[in-house]
Amino acid sequence: MSLMSILAKGGWTMIAIGISLFVGIYFAIDRFIYYKRSQSPIEDLLKRVCAWLKEKSPEDAIKEIRGQDTPVTRVMIKGIISGEKEAMNASASCELKKLESGLGIVASMGSIAPMLGFFGTVLGMIKAFMQIEVLGGGVNPSRLAGGIWEALVTTAAGLAVGIIFLLIYNALSDRMNGIINDINRVTSEIAAFIE
Repeated sequence: MSLMSILAKGGWTMIAIGISLFVGIYFAIDRFIYYKRSQSPIEDLLKRVCAWLKEKSPEDAIKEIRGQDTPVTRVMIKGIISGEKEAMNASASCELKKLESGLGIVASMGSIAPMLGFFGTVLGMIKAFMQIEVLGGGVNPSRLAGGIWEALVTTAAGLAVGIIFLLIYNALSDRMNGIINDINRVTSEIAAFIE
């Protein structure tokens, strides 16, 4: 028996689980690409920028940063150009919202898929018990198999999708937190040179 024929035994609930899988994958790939582009080694850059700021040369500090376009560098530029901590903090908040955007959908798909699986389990068991009622207790196990198949397949599929997205969400959260830590470090170090 092929995988597709096994999944087909799950009934209509499998379509909902499949949709949650594809929606979650779309947003997971989107976040992965965004975080990949958002990461930059800031250690050397921050040292050079701070050196220019110590020499009271913000123009040279901005030239140092201009070649990179990441959340961290955008916050640095905003702080240096504005010369205000509030403006830099507002830029950091805006970048944090962009980083978090879409990640909640990945988490939601990881939570929804197991619920859909359990919903399919309930539907499958209802079908099995309806067969018992229709047959008046004289039940042939093969008559119950359809409902039991549906119950087991949807549970397994929902749990599998949920586990996959739990792992993906945790991996993406780690990447996001690394970028957030860099933003926090940059804002605190640049803040020492402005105002």
